[in-house]
Amino acid sequence: MNWLSPRGTLAALLVGGAVVVGTGPRGLVLLFAFFLSSSWLTSGGGRRSAVQVAANGGVAAAAALLSRVNPIWTAAFVGALAAAAADTWSTEIGGRSRSAPRLITTGAAVPPGTSGAVTWLGSAGGAAGAVFVAAVAALTGLLRPGPALWVAVGGIAGGLTDSVLGATVQARFRCPSCGVVGEVRRHGCGAAGELAAGLAWMTNDTVNLAATLVGAAAAVLPVLLGVASLPS
Repeated sequence: MNWLSPRGTLAALLVGGAVVVGTGPRGLVLLFAFFLSSSWLTSGGGRRSAVQVAANGGVAAAAALLSRVNPIWTAAFVGALAAAAADTWSTEIGGRSRSAPRLITTGAAVPPGTSGAVTWLGSAGGAAGAVFVAAVAALTGLLRPGPALWVAVGGIAGGLTDSVLGATVQARFRCPSCGVVGEVRRHGCGAAGELAAGLAWMTNDTVNLAATLVGAAAAVLPVLLGVASLPS
């Protein structure tokens, strides 16, 4: 299983260490559940880089450490992972859809793989990913069922945020040699791409980071409002 690059492995170990220090074995179980399920769904395992690991797990790691100070950050930790799962599951499951993906902002049919494109199957897959993470958190005792439900909602919100940002401000680069437009600046042919749309700094990794922030915030909000409570 070639799921991580060498630097990605180091980054994953750092994230895992932060999770263990902050949330103990139960948090590590949740992290493994997220990572294994997402890697299994990703074609070829994905071979994630250090930047990708940080973008998907950095917010969760920071929240896990902060949970030692205040348990409200436990909800943020789970919410960040739920959003990351929603994004990964929707992308990978949506790629198996027989219907044409549509841009989330306009509903226009677009080619598969277009940033911000969604399908009904992919959206259902993203919701399932968020629910999966929330369910594991509840089963391990990290969260009560009430907060876990809100975490699932927050994860779905994070996944939607990813799609909206992808459709509106995510950077897309055009290869000057072959004219192909994609998400990465360096094209497969080796040429450096020119900005074709979006913001140059709003890469796919930045979008993923923003989605996990939304997932974490959405999971914490009902606790702050007194709608849900955390284990003592």
